Amino acid sequence: MMETHTQISLAEQYAATLDWWRGAGVDCVFEDDVQSMLSDIEAPATKAAAASAPAEEKIETAPEPAISPKNLPGDMQSFRDWWMDPETPLPTGPSPRIAPRGETGAPLMLLVPMPETDDVDQLLSGPQGKMLASITLALGYDAGLAYFASAIPANITLPDWGALAADGLGTALHKHIELAKPDRVIMFGSKLPAMLGHDPAAPPEAFTDIAGIPALTTFAPDRLLDHPRQRARLWQRLLQWTA
Repeated sequence: MMETHTQISLAEQYAATLDWWRGAGVDCVFEDDVQSMLSDIEAPATKAAAASAPAEEKIETAPEPAISPKNLPGDMQSFRDWWMDPETPLPTGPSPRIAPRGETGAPLMLLVPMPETDDVDQLLSGPQGKMLASITLALGYDAGLAYFASAIPANITLPDWGALAADGLGTALHKHIELAKPDRVIMFGSKLPAMLGHDPAAPPEAFTDIAGIPALTTFAPDRLLDHPRQRARLWQRLLQWTA
């Protein structure tokens, strides 16, 4: 009598193999390489943490100002040469550069925003200069011995004082006053004190000091010329300042 073999499917063979291993007590899969048991758990958590983590902030270094202390001359003659040099970062325009006038160690320094419109050979040669000379004489100083300077070397239409401050103009102003070594300083113009680190909200005719030198701030010369009441107010402050 011939024996017949029942044909079984591949799925039945696979199931029978698993039953045989279970019957032998084997219920785990073993591999030669070390596997992380938490890999399937950690991966989603890691992805979630990465998604919620804030992006790294890029720290941008501010560019160095065009005018820096290390680039400024250390004596007055060299500073004046630098002031008149068209290659320096100081602002200029169609008007010529005008040098400051006076000697170091003057009893009074008068600092204005910029030269007058018609200045060519001498700083403050017009009506603003006449008013400043009158102030100097009224305070008891010889106008010929005072030191006259401007914050920028040329007359410019509507200068951007904010951009000039960012370029380091205040550093140049401070150095100029330091080298001039006057006994007192009058600053004309509301934009200049802020460049030297003083409170921009401070009222006009405020008393302060620059490089250890007593200073008084007031309105720009053109505004004083147009407003007699402000000139009178300045005069009262000057009397208090010099008393």
